[in-house]
Amino acid sequence: MTKIALIFLVFLASLVAAESANSFRRALPGYEFSFPRDHGSHPDFRTEWWYFTGNVKAEDGREFGYELTIFRNAMAAPGQQAAVYSPLLAGQVYLGHFAISDIAAKKHQSWERIGREGFGQASASTEKLDVRLGNWQVVMQENGSILVKAAEGGHALDLSLAPAKPFVMHGKGGVHQKSEKAGQASHYISFTRLNTTGTITLGGEALAVTGLSWMDQEFGSDQLGGEEVGWDWFALQLDNGEDLMVYQLRRADGSVNRFSSGSLVDAVGNKTELSGESYTIRATGGWISPHSKAKYPMGWVISIPGKEGELIVTPRFEDQEMLTTRYTGTVYWEGAISVSGTWRGKPIGGKGFVELVGYAGKMDRL
Repeated sequence: MTKIALIFLVFLASLVAAESANSFRRALPGYEFSFPRDHGSHPDFRTEWWYFTGNVKAEDGREFGYELTIFRNAMAAPGQQAAVYSPLLAGQVYLGHFAISDIAAKKHQSWERIGREGFGQASASTEKLDVRLGNWQVVMQENGSILVKAAEGGHALDLSLAPAKPFVMHGKGGVHQKSEKAGQASHYISFTRLNTTGTITLGGEALAVTGLSWMDQEFGSDQLGGEEVGWDWFALQLDNGEDLMVYQLRRADGSVNRFSSGSLVDAVGNKTELSGESYTIRATGGWISPHSKAKYPMGWVISIPGKEGELIVTPRFEDQEMLTTRYTGTVYWEGAISVSGTWRGKPIGGKGFVELVGYAGKMDRL
C-alpha cells in the first residue's frame, strides 16, 4: 500500500473516531482488571499505547537511550458501522516510534512506521501483551519478562526486560483522571523498573548492553478536556531503588491543569499517589530545535517538599527531538536524562526519560 493510501486511511479513521467518540468505552471507575489480559489490547477503547524507554550501557562503557512506542487507534467503535465503506478500511490502525540516542556521540536517530490489522502488517492480542507492527514487537513471556524488538536500516533493539518490582496502576481505583468530566481519563499501568539485557545495533554493529527500562501502557477514549496544548512528563529511576513519575498538562494560557499528578514507587513496589499540588517543576534552561524551530525547556528542578526532595534533571544531550511527521504529523522531544540532587535529606543520583509535547504545535489528543 502506498504512503498516501495509508495516510488517507488514518485521516478517515480520525473522522470516524471523532463522530463516534461517545460509542467507545470510557475509562471510568468500576473497570474490572485481570492480568495478563489487561497488558494486552483493548479494542473497545479508542486509543491505546505501549511505551518503552531505557538507559543502557555496553561492555565498552558506551551509553545509549532508547524508545519504542506502538500506538493503537480504533477507526470506529465496536459494533458501529464505519462511515466509509472499503475493503481496505481496517478496524485498527497502529503507529510506531523507535529511537536510539548515542550519548557520547550526541547523536539521536528516530524512525516511524504505520500499519493496520490484516495482511500481516500489525496485530495486538486481547489476551496478553503481544503487540506487533511489522518486525517491531513487544511480547510478554510466560516468566513475565518482556521481549522488545525493532529493526530499521542497520539499527536495532533486541532486549529482554525483567520486572524488578510489580507493575503499578496510576490514579485512584485504576482511573487516571486528566480533566474535569467523567471519562476524561485513562487506565494507566506502568512497570517502572525493568532490568534490561540484550543488544543494541548501530550501523550493523551489535553491542551487548545492560541497564534499566520503563514501560507505560494507557488506554482510554476521551482523555483531555480540550484546553490542553501539551504536557511535560518525567519518568525517573533513582539510585536508591525508588521510581518517580510526575507530569504537568499545560493550557494555552500558560497555566497547568489541576489534574496533573504523579506516582512515587518505593524500592519494593509500593505506590504513593502525588497530587499536582505536592510537587513543583521548574525549568532551568531552554533549547531551540534546529529542525522544527520549536523552543523547549531544557533542564529542570523537581521539588517535593514532603520527601525532602529537590531533583535536578539534566538532558544527556539536547538534540533528542522526535520528528515523526511522515505519518503522524507530530514533533515532540523524548530524551534520556540524568538525575542528581537530594532525596530524603541525602545526595541522590539516577537516570530516566522526559517527554515534552506541544512545543512544536498543539497536541489535540492524548
